Amino acid sequence: MMSERTLAGRGLDGGRNPDYLADAWQRLEWANSNGQAFDDLSQWFMDVGAYAIWVEHEGDRWQATFRRLCEPSIEQEKRTALALALGSFLDHSRAALNYTVYQLALLAIREEPALVSPDLPKRQQLRPETVEFPIVRKPEHFDSHSGIRNLPEKYRDFLKPKQPYHGEDQRLWKLNELAREYRHRLVHTIAISPVENLHHVLVNGQITPTPDMEIIPHERLEDGDVLLRFTLPGIEPDAHVQPQVVITVGIDHPLGRGIVGTGVLNDIRAVVAAVINEVEAEFFEP
Repeated sequence: MMSERTLAGRGLDGGRNPDYLADAWQRLEWANSNGQAFDDLSQWFMDVGAYAIWVEHEGDRWQATFRRLCEPSIEQEKRTALALALGSFLDHSRAALNYTVYQLALLAIREEPALVSPDLPKRQQLRPETVEFPIVRKPEHFDSHSGIRNLPEKYRDFLKPKQPYHGEDQRLWKLNELAREYRHRLVHTIAISPVENLHHVLVNGQITPTPDMEIIPHERLEDGDVLLRFTLPGIEPDAHVQPQVVITVGIDHPLGRGIVGTGVLNDIRAVVAAVINEVEAEFFEP
């Protein structure tokens, strides 16, 4: 999933101003490694057969049921490792944005040393160690955000269009909420079957039409949950029926349910890299 080291065209090896944003790229590279670990652990659940689909029928009416097959202790160990990889990914991704704004604060002070003048009231002094990349959903929350209170207007104006309340892009909001949630509890993973349009049934290895297929949605899958119901009239008693249901690993949070977990991480990684790239191009090009 996140195997490439190049982050949206630039990064540790390609950044044009490593003296300023190298640490931001480094944090994103660490997030990239955590994302790869998340991907590897997710694949383990698929490869080891931790989950399976059981099929049963009564006459012509069939149903597919989700089952957990691995030992509870093994599954818990892997789920904890997934939660740790996710938490590290979120921490590093959020830190990459904060470090970027920290560098903007230092740049502002180089341009205008009076921003840290001891003659200013302490509340009005720009303190780089307190700045934070704002991620808010209402314009008034941006204007009052304490993390950029004393940052000069040109930098605030540059950051404002990146906010989730502009357009439909909610990737930064997912990062903000997942990282905030992780500070209070482990955000675990769940088994999901997200790709409903790929569900189909094989009979003796051949795709068989099931026009009356009923897909039962679940926010999270528990052992014994019914996923599909369908009719197969006229099937031989010894026919091999295989419902094909996409089972993968998701994130147990309202913003991640029903979505492949690695997809959520890839989206966050991409938007963070884009923000750092834009800041670098606007303020730190030679």
